[in-house]
Amino acid sequence: MIVNKYISTEELLRENERLKAIIALLEENAPQKKYGLVWEKEADKEHFLTEALFLKEVLNKRIFTAEQAPVNWLIEGDNYQSLSILLRTHRQKVDVIYIDPPYNTGNRDFKFTDTFSDNDSTYRHSRWIAFIEKRLRLAKQLLSPAGVIFISIDDTELAQTKLLCDEIFGEKNFVANFIRKCKTGSGHDSGKIAIEFDYMLCYAKDSTKQKFNKQTLNVEKDDKYRHTDQFVAHRGKYYLRDLDYKGTYSPSLDYPIQAPDGSELWPGGAYGRPNTWRWSREKVEWGIKNDFIVFKPTARQWKVYIKQYQYVDNQDKKRVRQLPHRAMIEFINSKGSNELKDILHEDIFTHPKPVDLIKFIIDLVPGNNLTILDFFAGSGTTGHAVLSVNQEKGTNHQFILCTNNENNICEKVCYERLKKVITGYETRSGRYIKGTNGNLTYWKVVEV
Repeated sequence: MIVNKYISTEELLRENERLKAIIALLEENAPQKKYGLVWEKEADKEHFLTEALFLKEVLNKRIFTAEQAPVNWLIEGDNYQSLSILLRTHRQKVDVIYIDPPYNTGNRDFKFTDTFSDNDSTYRHSRWIAFIEKRLRLAKQLLSPAGVIFISIDDTELAQTKLLCDEIFGEKNFVANFIRKCKTGSGHDSGKIAIEFDYMLCYAKDSTKQKFNKQTLNVEKDDKYRHTDQFVAHRGKYYLRDLDYKGTYSPSLDYPIQAPDGSELWPGGAYGRPNTWRWSREKVEWGIKNDFIVFKPTARQWKVYIKQYQYVDNQDKKRVRQLPHRAMIEFINSKGSNELKDILHEDIFTHPKPVDLIKFIIDLVPGNNLTILDFFAGSGTTGHAVLSVNQEKGTNHQFILCTNNENNICEKVCYERLKKVITGYETRSGRYIKGTNGNLTYWKVVEV
């Protein structure tokens, strides 16, 4: 029997068309990006018509107690709509954004298009990404050229949020991922590992233009400054720091120093790598002359030390000792809960952030007239913090808070809290807290 091994032209053409159709289908459904965050676009059911929206002030909620102070805004409405309207008035004018979005833990904390997301929800993560992505893109347009954004988040959406922010703000503008200890004691979420931390991502609008304040060291309480000399009134106490240094080698820093007995001292005991002196030859001569250098005898020869003083640098000039802030921070949630209960006398809002966390953020950013936006305002912690910092430091920061009014959160929680912080209130224990003073306007998103 002879088998025909050849395929007809018609069959080849049909097979070619079939393969073309398969390739077209694959190309249509394949992700456009080869690296980065990809999510199901079908999850995005959120649509807004923002052109017909504007802000209308609720005049009977206006609070004015400080004539020279900035006017703060509380906006009631969907935050996407609020951000869209703010683009008309505050494009590139916001210095700091802080947001504490729903963490999407699956415990009905995130509601998207009137539907709660739980652990079994289809497109659970895609819904969250679709929700936050649109808002972050608007937020970026509001940031000033030197502006910066801080985003509180936990393990559930940390990885996705980092990739999303890399795309929106640019990887080069990533500043830090702050790791915040937020719990202590027995309040743990997991039966396997005690989870006591969440996170705070920080991105700059343009990292080349953004600078951060440093933390001032309290040298008065630093025990290592324990020696004194005749310069204590001007220089303060000091500790001894080894002049001998084992690090990057430089021949210009490898030279002999004459000890008090006339012998020669070399870094590391002899010429050559890896040791050098920390100071140049000229600087050491200056240090010996001005009593910044100390020689101490050892069993073999001498050791050479620098006097590191509390109040002056190594040129005998007054200085405040500062270091960059650390990305490991501790601001416990329970403190935020107690702060809110003391103001409203109710346990009405879950897991508010502590005021000190927002104060920490404000202190990171240089300037006395910052515009600070929080478009997941919740219980109003950000506004409380801004009012407190203005009172304590004499600054003129302004806040803009955006929140919906679901369960009366804007009117009965956020607004009432800010009102009491401004005018004064009595805590649950009966202690009176004096008002910060300040100005507040209340706005609603309305259609034309």
